[in-house]
Amino acid sequence: MIKNKNIQKRMAFVLFYCITMALCFTAVYGNTLEQKNINVVFVVDCSNSMNFNDKSNLSGELIKLFTDTAFSDTNIGLVLYDDTILKSMPLVSANDTAAVREIQQTVQSMVRRGNTDIGLALKEATGLLPQGEQEQNAIVLFSDGETDLNTAKTGRTLQNSYEDENTAYQNAKQSNTRIFTIALSKSQGMDINYLQKIAYNTNGQCYMLNEQSQLPDLFQEIYEKITENHVNKIEDVTGSGAYEKQIEMINGFADHSAIVIHSKNGVQNITTDSQNSQIAYSQHYAVIRLEQPYEERVKIQLQMAQNDSVTIQTIHHITVLPKIEPFSEDTLLYLPVSVKLYEKGTQKEMAAKELYENMTAELSVTDMETGENQKIAMGNAQTAMVTSFENKNPRAYRFEAVVKKGLYQAKTPAYEIELKNTNPYASKKEKINVLMGKGVKKIDLNEYFQDDDGDTLVYQIGKMPHNFQAEIDKNMLLIEAEQNITEEMELYVSDGRGGVLTKTLTIHAMPFWIYYKNAIIGILVLFIFLACIYFGVVKRQPKQTPPQPQPVQAPLFPGGSIFSNARFEGYFLNTLSGNEIPVLNWNASYIDHKKSITLAELFHILDVTEKLPEAHKIHIGAGKNGTVLFYHDTDCIVSLKGRDIPRGKKEVLHYEDKLYIVFEDTVTEMELRYKRKRKTIS
Repeated sequence: MIKNKNIQKRMAFVLFYCITMALCFTAVYGNTLEQKNINVVFVVDCSNSMNFNDKSNLSGELIKLFTDTAFSDTNIGLVLYDDTILKSMPLVSANDTAAVREIQQTVQSMVRRGNTDIGLALKEATGLLPQGEQEQNAIVLFSDGETDLNTAKTGRTLQNSYEDENTAYQNAKQSNTRIFTIALSKSQGMDINYLQKIAYNTNGQCYMLNEQSQLPDLFQEIYEKITENHVNKIEDVTGSGAYEKQIEMINGFADHSAIVIHSKNGVQNITTDSQNSQIAYSQHYAVIRLEQPYEERVKIQLQMAQNDSVTIQTIHHITVLPKIEPFSEDTLLYLPVSVKLYEKGTQKEMAAKELYENMTAELSVTDMETGENQKIAMGNAQTAMVTSFENKNPRAYRFEAVVKKGLYQAKTPAYEIELKNTNPYASKKEKINVLMGKGVKKIDLNEYFQDDDGDTLVYQIGKMPHNFQAEIDKNMLLIEAEQNITEEMELYVSDGRGGVLTKTLTIHAMPFWIYYKNAIIGILVLFIFLACIYFGVVKRQPKQTPPQPQPVQAPLFPGGSIFSNARFEGYFLNTLSGNEIPVLNWNASYIDHKKSITLAELFHILDVTEKLPEAHKIHIGAGKNGTVLFYHDTDCIVSLKGRDIPRGKKEVLHYEDKLYIVFEDTVTEMELRYKRKRKTIS
């Protein structure tokens, strides 16, 4: 009887190859590195109540700070309002120095009076913003409360304002615009529900601004959400007198940078060792603009007022962004994922190893059906960040990666893909002939079933036959059949990833004379043929004087016997021509009449047409006690049992030995197996 054994699933080993990716950090969409235009309109409440609730003009200070730090891909507009539109300034580039200065002067000299009409202001602001996939739009609304109208003065009602507000929501949706609201109030009990509603209706956010100390954090939050440029908080310090600091730069990743110095009382007399720098001062901050900042560190010096608090931030205009490359094969169990760096404008790969030095990355993979997310640490391969994803449940996933190096941090565009899995299939006829009798017969099911993804197949018997015993041990089908029978057996074949094949195998157990029928008939035909030649030709030839004996050349394999039980199987693993050559079977019937044969002669017998001239110098000879002798006089790489066979050395092959031959073209590769002779079952 055959003992039952547990069926186990195993994972297939897959070659891990890293594909290139691109790294950048501006607005991106899809799996591309296309840059968007950043458009922001500041909308400022100039009603009478703002004289109290924004007495220090923190709204103007925040707008001025934003414009002092904006880079070339940002456009800025301005709307001033009370219960009318006081001023509407269309979008201008942050590079237009004169236009930006006019916006700054306007918000610094605002006159505040009248009531409030927020709907009118929002409608005006959305009308300034363009539409299109390349546009990334935002509105920043400053106010101290809700719409408050004097109908007798303007003729407008609350209903008119709310209708304009709804129109603004529609415009914002069409132009992909988010509205951020900033509530300004000197009292802590301000009701911000109305401003929160405006923000939430457009996927924006609402903030409170009561005092100057909130400016650094609020600026960081607003700036990052609108521009997607990271604001790095370097230090918070309190003191007075001289202050000096070495500021880390993002060397090689940015074309412009800004150092922001926030101060309660304002800082003066700032100096820096950077040669390409400009400094802009304001009431509560100073901004150092740096062009082409290739220094690894920039030293700043300044004077702090008595008991002053200073916050230092840096912003970098990144020109190197991340991207996830498409997968070369989306059905593999282990999918290779890699990230490389690319220049934003030219899309040129940045292959300098120093950019990757000390870089880290994390891959985020989200199951789009269940929402489950997993984080995978990526390795540093000097010119790529690499990892693999186990595709055990093939379906739709979203891939994103974040790379970091010092202050540099960038996120790839989302890469969404429907992962696949190919099912196993039968590679041979489902009819298996076995020799009846006592004892266990072993059939390697991997010779009958394949999976193109390289998955390890798991086999299980379904419907069990009645007239013989069968069992699965890993990939081996074990059979005991003592009768001459033909029966069907149901077999389940699984790749462990949802791919299942159900096949019916026909098992035919037969006696010796039927199992070897073809071989017996072949031997009889050969015997009759040789007898005909002997009696028809040899016997009729007249007797001749026997020729003088000639010197006999020493055999290549002296002492060898005729091949008696030899069978070889050949598997071409790769060819220079790219041709796929099926499994070759070389039975003793081809070579029983010889003591030795070359690999080239075997190729000729089996119509193998690959050009391999060195095959004439690879010899196989008959040994003793069922062994085979092997010898080659080539530059091929020949391996047996994990060791190389040198040129000119004879080796003895036993049953089940495997030779691995890499031919002289270094591409063509084959495996030669020596097995006991059996007749191929048709």
